[in-house]
Amino acid sequence: MSSGSLPTFSADSHGQRPLSPNMIPMLASLIVVTVVFTSCSRSSAQIAKSGPTMVARLTPENWNDLVPRGKEVDAIYGDIVLRNELITAVIANPASTRNANMTVKSVGGCLIDLAVNDAASDQLSAFYPGRRVFRFEDGVSVGSHGKSVTLGGVTATASTSELTIQSRGGGSQPDCVVKYSIEGGKPYVKISSTWTNTSDKEIKLTLEDDLRADGGKEDMPKVPNGTHELFWFQDIHWQQAYGVSAPGYTIRCNSNARESVLSYEAVDGRDMILKPGASFEFVRHVYVAKDLPLVLAMHEEESGRGANHRNVTLVVQDHQAKPVTGARVELKVNGHSRGIAVSDQEGKIQTALPTGDGLAEVSLAGLNFASSKFRIEDTTSNIPIKLDEYTPGTAMITVTDAEGRSIPAKVEFDGSGDTQTPNWGPETAEHFVRNLAYTPDGKVQATLASGTYDLIISHGPEYDAEFTKLQVDAGKTSEVQVKLSRVVNTTGWVSADFHSHSSPSGDNTGSQLGRVLNLAAEHVEFAPCTEHNRISTYVDHIQSQNLGAFLSTVSGMELTGSPLPLNHQNAFPLIYKPRTQDGGAPTPDGSPETQVERLAAWDNNSEKLIQQNHPDIGWLFYDKDGNQEPDTGYSRSFEHINVMEIHPIDPILDLGPLDSRNGKPFGNSRMFNWLQLLNQGFRIYGVVNTDSHYNFHGSGGLRLWLKSSTDDPAEIDSDEMKSVSRAGNIIMSNGPFIEFTLADSAKPDDVRIAGQDLAASSGKLNARIKVQTPNWFDIDTVFVLVNGRKRDDLTFTRDTHPDMFTTSTVKFDQTLSFPVESDAHVIVVTGHRTELLGDVQGPAWGAQHPAALSNPVFVDVDGDGFKASKDTLDHPLPVKFVAK
Repeated sequence: MSSGSLPTFSADSHGQRPLSPNMIPMLASLIVVTVVFTSCSRSSAQIAKSGPTMVARLTPENWNDLVPRGKEVDAIYGDIVLRNELITAVIANPASTRNANMTVKSVGGCLIDLAVNDAASDQLSAFYPGRRVFRFEDGVSVGSHGKSVTLGGVTATASTSELTIQSRGGGSQPDCVVKYSIEGGKPYVKISSTWTNTSDKEIKLTLEDDLRADGGKEDMPKVPNGTHELFWFQDIHWQQAYGVSAPGYTIRCNSNARESVLSYEAVDGRDMILKPGASFEFVRHVYVAKDLPLVLAMHEEESGRGANHRNVTLVVQDHQAKPVTGARVELKVNGHSRGIAVSDQEGKIQTALPTGDGLAEVSLAGLNFASSKFRIEDTTSNIPIKLDEYTPGTAMITVTDAEGRSIPAKVEFDGSGDTQTPNWGPETAEHFVRNLAYTPDGKVQATLASGTYDLIISHGPEYDAEFTKLQVDAGKTSEVQVKLSRVVNTTGWVSADFHSHSSPSGDNTGSQLGRVLNLAAEHVEFAPCTEHNRISTYVDHIQSQNLGAFLSTVSGMELTGSPLPLNHQNAFPLIYKPRTQDGGAPTPDGSPETQVERLAAWDNNSEKLIQQNHPDIGWLFYDKDGNQEPDTGYSRSFEHINVMEIHPIDPILDLGPLDSRNGKPFGNSRMFNWLQLLNQGFRIYGVVNTDSHYNFHGSGGLRLWLKSSTDDPAEIDSDEMKSVSRAGNIIMSNGPFIEFTLADSAKPDDVRIAGQDLAASSGKLNARIKVQTPNWFDIDTVFVLVNGRKRDDLTFTRDTHPDMFTTSTVKFDQTLSFPVESDAHVIVVTGHRTELLGDVQGPAWGAQHPAALSNPVFVDVDGDGFKASKDTLDHPLPVKFVAK
């Protein structure tokens, strides 16, 4: 047998009934078989089994059968799975390089995924035994033991599968062995740590663990900070709950939005002193269930306090006794809260509760309803929870284009008058996010409380939006059919967003499927997948929602190193290696120069688009050490950067050296500093991207238009998108669409677009400028920047030149002639100086002024190639911004 293979252990359980939590026998004896294999193994798909449990190393062959579901799943090939008939746990391969994601690091040997089998929705980032003090890199042992027993006339195989990892101590650090085990019929992972003092002095042990479960934008209540018998947290929307207990100990917990530190205190108050040569074992149970009431019941049963528990089914019904789906029910029994459960498609909640007097407090889509009392007796089974005051109706929304073809769309529901606005789910959600519905196929069905709603139905800024009323009556279906016209003609250009994130990035918990729905609903036609420090893909989500006709993608990443916030670069295309560490991505670095060189060289020096993300331009280009004195900057980076983010975009309408927020200096204005940069001879093109992390109006608020040989998203070639972007054929916008061509007046048909060079020996230019908008915002100004300077003779507003502007979709369509005395780069800007984008784009993006600008056309007047002006625009070149 090779060191990398896992033999098969079997205990014949054919035809036997799996154990439930109420069928847990005591085993009189165990037969133990153990095998050791190296942590770097890539073994074949062999599984160790014993009755209803198993242990296996993840391989391509067994992946689909073993990996749990959930947006926080971080398993890769080489990790180890423990499973029984109730739950599945994944332990990260104990390697020094094993990270779950950008912010959940050094997880080798840690519990990283844990979910129930019949409703898997992993929400655990990592459970670190020993609070990251011990590094587990010394190999793995696995084992399985089992015995047939008869319980109540039913024969079953009780068995245990286990995984053991080690950390070598030294000096004042004891050796540590951690064993993960899972037993048939038990809803928890047992984690035991055994410390051995190999020194000649006493060691005082500190019993601590910590875990990551990010709750920032989630509906994730946690047990209050303080001392408890059971630590727990629950994600209500994603319907998975967890508990940690340590028999014989209380748990003092200290949690924030991301991390929980668990300190264990012996019930008898003793300190744990480990004498030389002595060993000590400490045991924890980590529970998982669909909801908190089940976690509490499981823990109490395991603790011997479940004798008065009864399995019950609560049925949530409306006033007509119809089932209510998705109701959140907070359960109280005998005055004590048992947590929140959510009703299923049949309105049912199946749980276990103590006998006694119960109270159900129900909310639905953010609306609270009256409490319902019930009593749990020994014979209780079904309990109706009737919402007599809940009088729902059904909304059926159908969205098509002008030709009647179904299209993705965003539908916003706002309560009108006394009608409350619904709140279906957190900003991490997918099809229903707060009061938004994202539909991939133009169809939305929503159950709503009776009342009147204002609807905003949209599909990005190439389409008119629909603003209408919806009347919902109790027990009835209200239908709304909407046709959205594509009024903005963008032939030859496709819309794009080069920068967005979801949960695999590690700095947020947004669903990646939700991100794809958001992009498609906002009519973004090309979107590279750009998670932090991980190559990933949107392809499976696009296919699952049948969005291939609307959204094209390619694998890429954002490489995020230090110093922050400077050292961020996006790149595409990159080769995605699924189910491997970081998807096969390069590692970040502490030097922006080394990091971007590594990114450029990745995939055998393949040609890729490299984007500098949200830079402090002064720091990057002129003040490497940040001492406020100009220097050469991170100069090794410059040749590799193709494009650079220069948002926020609307400061271009009132250009100055500093951006501002609420009247206070915010930092070096990237827009202004970029214009200075162009004047110094840097040909790095501008881009604006949402950098969206969550799904509530996340994507769509900024976008690019890229020159394209096709207008069909299904036919978009990612290599072409890379090439036109490297060439600067890019329009930047938060809504308005600019068409801009430039020609020598002596050769008016020989036109150039953004990013291109123009020889204009006549010294006189023709600029064709056309601006289009849909019905939900306007523009009132157009101006031309020549070498970054706004010229009075090339500035046009509705006030000063009313005849140049219209109220139709084409707001401005003019050919301008003007002279240039020397080489110049020419940029066109449009926007609205006072009005905002408004409600279609939500509260954050909607607070922007409509704005768009082209990338420059580079004009050579004297025939010896374009030469930069070196103009600093009346301000010194920037250095690192330091807030005063």
